[in-house]
Amino acid sequence: MEEKQSKADLLALRGGLRGRFRRVFDGMENAFEVLLDQLEHPLSPADRAGMAQLVRDMQTQLLGARRLGDQASDAATAAVLHSTCVPRPIDLLSQLGEICDILREEAARYDLPFTIELQTAGQSVLPTVGDAALLNGLMTNLISNTLCADAGACITLCCEPGLFCYRDNGPGLPPDAKALLTDGCWSARLLYAGGLGLPLIAAYTKAMGWSLAVGPGTELCFTLPPAPPLDDLMLESPMERMAERQTRRLALRRELAVLRAQELL
Repeated sequence: MEEKQSKADLLALRGGLRGRFRRVFDGMENAFEVLLDQLEHPLSPADRAGMAQLVRDMQTQLLGARRLGDQASDAATAAVLHSTCVPRPIDLLSQLGEICDILREEAARYDLPFTIELQTAGQSVLPTVGDAALLNGLMTNLISNTLCADAGACITLCCEPGLFCYRDNGPGLPPDAKALLTDGCWSARLLYAGGLGLPLIAAYTKAMGWSLAVGPGTELCFTLPPAPPLDDLMLESPMERMAERQTRRLALRRELAVLRAQELL
């Protein structure tokens, strides 16, 4: 009973952190709206240009801060995500296919140079267990790390029974980044650079009951747990799937917006 309450408290902490960050960000957004409204009043061309640039800079900071808030709330409970998350049966191929479709749409919309491909080894489904929200976090961090290094990267998602590999055409992870992913060991360089992407990738992986191995180049291979019997599968309603897809789209769109605003794309 005490352990159950502890888990509930940790989840409340996670939600509370998210709520606090979002309330602050909502207030900042309201301030931006007021400032933009003031820009509608007569100003000299020089003043108007200067204020408009200031607003754009503030919006860039807001995007980055909102992303950091989401990451920080997960990082606050990263060590116990595996005990507070209950993975459920999913078809990983359909989830990854949806992610690829959204990213291609966003790339076409904003004329972004990266590509993403899903290789299925002739399969139509890949049953395993996982969590849609944690999968969103995992893929968002993987893609962000890739595009920060190379805005025109070629990303490949390779699936086969019991295995999912993420690859890109980059030069590969430095040794200390590999050690952080597999052993949780921080180097002085990574501590100085900061960032939550790599430890969150490891945390999301563990929480879903997957295991992670770093391959050659830029390749991360995830060993997937077997799916439960089909009798245990719970079908989502169309409304649940629609809401899940919209949440996924917003998460990926926000990440790409941050990269564009920081002129990394």
